[in-house]
This record gives sequence, C-alpha cells and structure tokens, in this order.
Amino acid sequence: MNTVATQAGLEAAVAAGGPVIHVDSPADVDLWLPRRGVSLFDGGAMIHVHGRSRIVLSDGTAVAHDEATVTCGPDAVVTAGDRVTVFGSGVVNASGSAHVIADGSASVTAWDRAGVELTGAATATVSGEVSVDAAHDSRVRAGGLAQVRLRDDAMCLVRGMAPDGGVRVTTADAVWDAEEGRVYSASGDISSLTDPYTWCRMFHVATAGGVATVFKAVDAFWTTARAARVGVFYRPGTLPKAPDWVDDDAAGGGLHFSPTPFQAREVVRSCAHVVACGVLIAELRPVSDDVCKAPRVVRGCEVVDS
Repeated sequence: MNTVATQAGLEAAVAAGGPVIHVDSPADVDLWLPRRGVSLFDGGAMIHVHGRSRIVLSDGTAVAHDEATVTCGPDAVVTAGDRVTVFGSGVVNASGSAHVIADGSASVTAWDRAGVELTGAATATVSGEVSVDAAHDSRVRAGGLAQVRLRDDAMCLVRGMAPDGGVRVTTADAVWDAEEGRVYSASGDISSLTDPYTWCRMFHVATAGGVATVFKAVDAFWTTARAARVGVFYRPGTLPKAPDWVDDDAAGGGLHFSPTPFQAREVVRSCAHVVACGVLIAELRPVSDDVCKAPRVVRGCEVVDS
C-alpha cells in the first residue's frame, strides 16, 4: 500500500491519477486535497484517511478510519467509521463511534453509536443508537433507538423505531418517547406529514403567500409518460391542471411533484428538464416523503434545470 504523509506527497499522488490514495500524516498537520472539479458521486481517486490524519477536501470521495479528522465541502462524499470526526457540508455516511458536525445543506446518514450535530439546513437520517443535536433549520429522520435533541426551528420525523424501544425527542420544554410517523418541532408542536404545511416545512419547501414551490422532472416534450396519457404538459409559463383530480392522497389522480429538483430527477431518471411549479398549500396533498400531489399549478412552470 502506497501511503502519503505530506502535502507534497498528496499533490503528487493526485497528479499521478491513481484510483486510490492512502493518507497517514502527523496529527498536527493539516493536508489540503487540491480541488479537482469532480461531480458529487464521481469523485476521481478514492482517498483513504488513516491514523490521526487531518485532511480538508472540497470535492471527491474519502473513506476515513481510526481517529482521522475530515473537513469536507458541499461536493464531497465521506464515509466515516471508528472514532473519526467529520466537519462540513457534503454527503456523510457515519457508523461506529464517528462524530459528525454538519452544516449548510449537508446530508448525513448515521447508524451504530455515531454522534451527529446539525446546523444550517443540514439533514440527517439516523438509526441504531445515534445521538443527534439538531439546531437552526435542520431536519432529522430518526429510527431505531436514536436520541434527538431539537433547538431553534429544527424538526424530526420518526420512521422505523426499534421493536424493543424507540426514539426519544427532547426540546427545551419537553421530552417525548416518540411515536411512529409523527413530526416533532423544537417549538413543541407535534404533527404528521398528512398536514401539507408540516410536509412543506419538514422538507424545506419554499412557501410564500400560501403557494409552495415544488418540482417536476419532464421529458423533451415537457411531460411524462403518465401525464401525456391524460393530456398534461408542463411547458414554461403554463398552468397545467389535472383532469383526474381525487382529493385523497391514496388515490392516483392529480399532478405529482417532489420537494427538490434532485428528488424530481430521481422519480423521472430519463428527464430532459426540471421545472418549478407553484401550487396552493391548501390544495397540496402529501403522498410520501418524496412526493406530493395537487389539482393544479397556480404560478407558471419555470425551467430550473435542463
């Protein structure tokens, strides 16, 4: 195994273009991975960080071991185990006794006995015996035996509790043995995703004047296979309306949307465009964590991603 221990060695290894780079450097030295301009999930060489190394990466993919410390940017993906510490705003997968401090729009998945601190608009999906301290506008999906503390405007959706116990949610004023499917807010409010206002808040859907901005992935003809069958198109500037609306989230009728462009693309993977659409919150019906439906668009479709 070829291992680098210095900044010069790291830069040389990156320039050489190998598929894997191992880093084991002194604990009092910060190494900086040169920005490589790679996409979020196409991270070039895999960086393995060992011992008590400290590394900063803006993009790319890293696996951290032992007692390493990784600071990552929004275009980085980090997998952390053992007693690793991760700071940053990228995508983090944490297990063991790893400790994650996430901010910005970070997305964290954690299990085992990991500890997670969330600020900004960071999100986390946790299970096992993970402990979470969620502040600012962060969001948590908690299952297993997770312990979640909520502050500021943070919220927690409970999913998949352990059969021999459950999630505990703590706010400044209360402690709950949480119930499956409920949404807990730092303010003390308890709701569920069947409420459209809660659904919008939980998934950071932008709202203004009673209108929610949701997203639709469409093909080159501004529609989808299902929508085309009922004559619905999402051309820029138009206000499509569902001819088959049923005011029931279990029924299939209506126009279907996602809370983010990324989730919209996950629903229609062969999409040519993603459009933003304004729908009335009062008419919005949550279908799942990733999908809602509405009878009509009230603010014209706008291209946000081609």
